[in-house]
Amino acid sequence: MSAFVYATDLHGNRESYDRLFAVDADAVVLGGDLLPHTKGTLEQRIEAQRAFAQDYLAGRLASRRCFWIAGNDDWAAALRPLEGKGTAIHGRAVPFLDGLFIAGCAHVPVTPFGMKDHDRYDSEGWTPRSTSPRVLFSGPEGVVNGSLEAVRSRGTIAGDLERLAALSDPARTVYVTHSPPWGTLLDRLYDGTPVGSRAIKAFIERHAPPLTLHGHVHESPGIDRIGTTVSVNPGDSLGVLRAVKVDLSDRSVIPLR
Repeated sequence: MSAFVYATDLHGNRESYDRLFAVDADAVVLGGDLLPHTKGTLEQRIEAQRAFAQDYLAGRLASRRCFWIAGNDDWAAALRPLEGKGTAIHGRAVPFLDGLFIAGCAHVPVTPFGMKDHDRYDSEGWTPRSTSPRVLFSGPEGVVNGSLEAVRSRGTIAGDLERLAALSDPARTVYVTHSPPWGTLLDRLYDGTPVGSRAIKAFIERHAPPLTLHGHVHESPGIDRIGTTVSVNPGDSLGVLRAVKVDLSDRSVIPLR
């Protein structure tokens, strides 16, 4: 049986990446927010992310058997150097380990932050709890102003997930979603407010995959169960590496520090 290592929300921390890629495992899985936080103009921030992707991360992804998604803090325009590096699994289901598939969804319920490349409405009729007065998208032309209506027109997380479910047998698929499921141990702000995705939780309840991997909410690391599904958010690795090693022989999840 095989084992893999999972981390998320590294936000460009090279020390965390170096430690993660040194772990003895059959694969590395990354759950989004891969690129660094920087200061400066929007264009300077995107260029800093693009440079990190090109000069460092692309080589890392190509060095191991690696499966990855982006996160809401990763500008879409900065991800181009990662094309063809490792296996990008957003919107896809691909063969994984031990006869399983792995599938991914980078989208998160609309956040209070301006960058909206990976923000989506959770489901039809859903209303964001808060959002930014600015709505920003990135593309070949740079940063452009948008609107919540433009976000709405891009579809829902619920729709994303149902399309994923049609690509492989959910009972034999590991799902990687940047957002955690709503109302679990994995999606609590410091004050206890749940901010995860109801659509993701409903998907897990309906399809009962063996394992789901999440991130996004830095302050809510943990392991939870939804029915028979084991769901994991290791927390962020912005300061130090917080990762888990998953042994597929018994589905054990071992925190790495």
